Amino acid sequence: MSRSILSLLAASAVVLTGACDKSNQAVKTTSGGRSSVSSPADSAQARGHSMVRLVNAVNGGGAVALEAGDETLFPDVKAGGVSDYREVSSTLAHFAARAPGASDSSKIARKDHVMIDGNRYSVLVISEDMSKRVLRVMKDEVVPDAGKARIRIIHAAPGAPNLDVMIVGSSDLLFSGVSFKDDAGYKDIMPATVSLEFRAKDQTKRLLRLERLELKPGTTTNIVITGAGALHAFTFTDAPLQPTPKA
Repeated sequence: MSRSILSLLAASAVVLTGACDKSNQAVKTTSGGRSSVSSPADSAQARGHSMVRLVNAVNGGGAVALEAGDETLFPDVKAGGVSDYREVSSTLAHFAARAPGASDSSKIARKDHVMIDGNRYSVLVISEDMSKRVLRVMKDEVVPDAGKARIRIIHAAPGAPNLDVMIVGSSDLLFSGVSFKDDAGYKDIMPATVSLEFRAKDQTKRLLRLERLELKPGTTTNIVITGAGALHAFTFTDAPLQPTPKA
């Protein structure tokens, strides 16, 4: 077994000791007016599976297919698109992205990642520059604190600076210095309809403003920043569904 795989497996042991966002609730994901519902995390865990979705964060790019080993999980996810969740049984997943219908020899990005049963993951396709694509795997934690709304900012804009994010009308930063190909974790806030401003870290010039985001209680809003030069954004929302009462 290679040293890199051993390192990944060792890292999984550390993660297993931490808190896990597992739930007996199904999750409804809404993106671009389309919704899908995925199984409760504890059901996937009982089957020895984790859950994966694909986020195509290449602004203006083409559609992407995602494979895990020999299996095609998602055959065609357009730029700015978010797939539904699929269950993956591998402990160490070998992800590869390619253009839909392209041969195995024309993979555009690869990534190995340790998967932990019952957890949810987003696999993002990100443009590193004009010619190179990379995969970034992020663990999803879709259940906010009671009565709160959860928000996550994902920086997928090549060439853009680290970003400060603030709610318009507030003097405090919501997130500080979000770096490219990364996020700043989740933040739970009081539900509200807000506008957000994005600035270069420690600067005052506004690079992007998102108007009237409705952050509802019990939901997680994911904001993906894209673009090369001018910034753009798309959002998708996760909402845990209440378990069906047993008869």
